[in-house]
Amino acid sequence: MRCRTKIALPVAVALMLGITGCGASESSFGREATVVPAGVPAPNPPALLRDPPALLPQRPALPPDPPAVPHEFVAPAAPTGFEMSGLMFDIKADVCQMNYVRPLNPPGDQKHTVCWVRKGFGVAPGSDSGGTSYILGHAWAKAPLIFNPLSELAMQEVTGRSPEMQSGVRTFPVKAINGYNIVLRTPTGTLTYTVTRAFAVSKSQAGDVKSLMANIPNRVVLITCAVKGGVDVDYNIIVDAYLTSSTAG
Repeated sequence: MRCRTKIALPVAVALMLGITGCGASESSFGREATVVPAGVPAPNPPALLRDPPALLPQRPALPPDPPAVPHEFVAPAAPTGFEMSGLMFDIKADVCQMNYVRPLNPPGDQKHTVCWVRKGFGVAPGSDSGGTSYILGHAWAKAPLIFNPLSELAMQEVTGRSPEMQSGVRTFPVKAINGYNIVLRTPTGTLTYTVTRAFAVSKSQAGDVKSLMANIPNRVVLITCAVKGGVDVDYNIIVDAYLTSSTAG
């Protein structure tokens, strides 16, 4: 599972896990993208007051329960639209498709596009997918690429100390991303996932983390490079999210 950094146009950013450097290419919406020529940058109990009963304020009526989260059947299909949103950022992107060829190097317009691995590594997202869908995008210290906000926020927590061992590999938990929503739009409907875990891991060991490689139903995994303080760092950022709603149509 070890991967190499690929130099591409003129400097590259490694995503590892066999996921390699940042390059730039023409936009590829819902299809496999191709790389453009050289010249384009490659690649965070109050105390109880015991008032006399007569002085206690009346308790306001409780709001009604929120409506049930919809879980309609959405057939597995290639995603064409992506959004990740939370307190600190809102990332919107087109989605291209890429083959599972190591080292993985997401193509397309790297400022506005993420890529879904269409076969051989994960499955097509749906309301009962039966496995994990993998979404890859670039982050780079030298350009505002699509996953820079995610990577920079995550790396604010990563100091290289207090690691958590996974499959014998040192990983570094990131809590700032928990609770963020990821929305995938497909020709058959809209799927919303909620982030439950994120961590940083050395690029050379990312593929050794069994939980990352596991094919878990109704899960989306995001993978990108690590950027901290304007510098590219030898980590991948991994984000786990699970399906919380699905709407057909």
